[in-house]
Amino acid sequence: MTTTNSSGSGKKRETILLIAVAVIGIGGLAVLQFSGKDSDSGQQSLLQAEGQQNRVDIQAAAPVQRVPGELLRTSEYPEAGRPFKFYMSKSSQGPEYSLDLGDGSRRKVFKDGFVTHIFNKPGPCTVTLYAKYDGQEIQLDTMIKVVAKEKIVVPVGPAVDF
Repeated sequence: MTTTNSSGSGKKRETILLIAVAVIGIGGLAVLQFSGKDSDSGQQSLLQAEGQQNRVDIQAAAPVQRVPGELLRTSEYPEAGRPFKFYMSKSSQGPEYSLDLGDGSRRKVFKDGFVTHIFNKPGPCTVTLYAKYDGQEIQLDTMIKVVAKEKIVVPVGPAVDF
């Protein structure tokens, strides 16, 4: 009875395949390396970048104006049918700050550092702070406020004590 060792020939095949893949890979790298040296695209892009440095865009060269503004986070929640005040922190003079209350009403402008609003119905609302400065408007902050149901106060009759 004779047995043949197939694992020896399998290792030889794997070795030959590995060498073939390595040779093809090295050949591909060589082709890419030599083909890249024939073109002057690197020099062309360098010249183009140097030419663009001489032109100055006045608006791009102007310093960027950073407009601060952040809504004050409180643990209080608005109640439907009752006035609620939103306050702002980190504001500056100059920009006009306004608040989109997320309930379909018009935006309200901050006066004396706060906005008062009455929500008509309960539920979550996404409140967004905007600033308008030099004709441009930017969004500064967003928060979600859950509007609670209106409290119904039931009058209690007088207590009778016998």
